[in-house]
Amino acid sequence: MPPHNIALAWLGAIVGTYVILFWIAAWWARRTPNDIDDVIVGVVQWPAVLALSLWAAIDLSGRSELPDGVVEVVRRGAGIALIGVVTWCVWRLVRDTVLYYGRRLARRTEANFDDVLFPVLDVLAPVVIIVTGAVLMLRLLGADFSTVVVTAGGAALFLGLSLGDTLKNILGGVMLLVDTPFRFGDLIVIDGVVCQIKQIGLRVTTLYNTESHAEVYLANSILATTKLTNLTRPSPDLKVRVIVPLPDPRLIGPGTELLLALADANPYVLGRPAEKQEAMRRTLQAAEPGSARARELEWGLAALERERELDGYLAEVEQSLTDLLGKVRRAECSGLSVQELRHLMAELNAMHAYPDHLVRAMRAWAQARAADPRLASYPDDRERLLSDAEMRLGALDSRLEGLRKHLHSPDLYQAQRLDDLIVELMEWLPRSFKQITPAWKRPLVQPAHVDLKGVSLQLYVYIDDIHLEGFVREKRVMGELFAEAVEGILALQRREN
Repeated sequence: MPPHNIALAWLGAIVGTYVILFWIAAWWARRTPNDIDDVIVGVVQWPAVLALSLWAAIDLSGRSELPDGVVEVVRRGAGIALIGVVTWCVWRLVRDTVLYYGRRLARRTEANFDDVLFPVLDVLAPVVIIVTGAVLMLRLLGADFSTVVVTAGGAALFLGLSLGDTLKNILGGVMLLVDTPFRFGDLIVIDGVVCQIKQIGLRVTTLYNTESHAEVYLANSILATTKLTNLTRPSPDLKVRVIVPLPDPRLIGPGTELLLALADANPYVLGRPAEKQEAMRRTLQAAEPGSARARELEWGLAALERERELDGYLAEVEQSLTDLLGKVRRAECSGLSVQELRHLMAELNAMHAYPDHLVRAMRAWAQARAADPRLASYPDDRERLLSDAEMRLGALDSRLEGLRKHLHSPDLYQAQRLDDLIVELMEWLPRSFKQITPAWKRPLVQPAHVDLKGVSLQLYVYIDDIHLEGFVREKRVMGELFAEAVEGILALQRREN
């Protein structure tokens, strides 16, 4: 083919690429419901046209009658520019798709690893991509890589000696990435101060001091080696103690009953639902109609009713999984046949009604919790409750779908792991989806001390979610319980006298 025909072919390819990317692909991307295709098309439009133009320059220069020196300069210059364009395009695609959507996905998933991984990748990804592009440019320029390796080794030794603390912090970040003792948004105790995890970087971790309303920047090397107390794990409810003095040892019995009744009547304290509903109704009858206390109790009763419905469906799902587990283990004794797998699949499909009820009940409970009058000034907390429920529902659907896939067409290894998958799901439900309040999380009263100086009772309760109300729910509930307890104890003393 003559050179001018080749030039026309390259020109046609460049114009065709422009038309496809700027007209056809852009028109298609704007009409799709998601936005990731808009981002990809927007990023690759000009780089693709430029890369094709540079490639054409390299090809046409080799076919021309220009002096060899000029051809070599053109080929190397265009090659370096081509590598630069591709490097920039790759970085934009990684930043605007993988990292951007990865961070959004990390907020919705229950895994801890991705909460640490993507902030670290934000720092490492551009370094790796730029260094790779630079190495390719050096190779194109004919650099001696033995010299480059020796120079890099010396530079690495120098940096290792001069930047020891920085490398320790980077290693600490990698350790946090591997161990993941916390995730984004968790509350941890550092030096006796409650802080929230805001961002985990390659060198430092950003914390939010919930007491002083200030950001704290802590080196990863310190965070990776210090003792941490994660208040959010295994669940965001926190056990607290309220100590109430008694003026008379004779009040230990009635005082204990009073404290338990006050705890059950508080909508922010965990307990046995039936007992809490009864205590809250009694308190509501005594409250002034239309008062803030009455509205709070009315909300608490509605939210508790939604929770009881959710717990009922959850108990049915757990019982169904227990029955399915028994059938799987009996079938595995003689090896899972195709007929047995179909029967188990039918059993799992019959459970569809329970997860559907569970989904509706979880959303209803989340909406009821978000209607808390105490959260009227905290819209972020309301959004957090709703998004947290959706994250749990997404994780439940993913686990059930994984179980169905194993039952549809399992290989021998997967078939023998069916019981393990069911057990994992049964363990995950109370741990990460929703726990039916166990007996050990109900209010408990014990004497603190009884001596000549006086008597005290200590009330142990679990407060439902310490993240809410700007992290002050714990202190508010403890203060209210103490004030109500003191007032009630004084009333008991007056009756005794």
